[in-house]
Amino acid sequence: MSARRKARLVPAGRLTTREKLWAAMRELKHFTVPELARAAGVDRHAYNIRDYLLGLVRADILFAKPPASPGCFTVYRLQRDLGVDAPRVRRDGSIPRESAQSRMWKSMKILRVFSVRDLVVHAALPEAPIAPGAALRYCQWLARGGYLTPLPREKGDVARYRFIRDTGAKAPQILSVKQLFDANTGEIVVGQDIQSALDDAEGASC
Repeated sequence: MSARRKARLVPAGRLTTREKLWAAMRELKHFTVPELARAAGVDRHAYNIRDYLLGLVRADILFAKPPASPGCFTVYRLQRDLGVDAPRVRRDGSIPRESAQSRMWKSMKILRVFSVRDLVVHAALPEAPIAPGAALRYCQWLARGGYLTPLPREKGDVARYRFIRDTGAKAPQILSVKQLFDANTGEIVVGQDIQSALDDAEGASC
């Protein structure tokens, strides 16, 4: 497969486990769970691949052929290729709404200059409002990361931000990485890596 063709199968940036699996599905077309895990470079004992596959089957994105005999694996076939972006599905096949951070990121790129209230109004959905405190926290983190710059304001004015750094379609995420840090040695003794923190954050947004 050419590098150009391969690039169309894989989204840009750091991939979640779900995105790795989807890219491998698009390349393989037909696969068992072990074949998919191997192609995606995913530990099938550490990540519940079958739940994701079950959701895709129930959403009519995959077709599952039952095992031919005891001891054999179910064979899956990709019947609807939805493009480079990995579909997000629940176990029952339903599609979760887009996360608040993703909606705010898209809104920032449209508004360019905005207050927290502007952002909340633009990014909220009737069935999924965004708390002003959550929007403010996201803006503050993005400002610290160099994506936004706070604008000067007169006394009594609301805080406003200018969008200055667009790194792509995926919204930057505020991650909670669970780690045990020993201040005596300056070492992280045990805990999550970025990959597992990304996967946890993705699961929490469903």
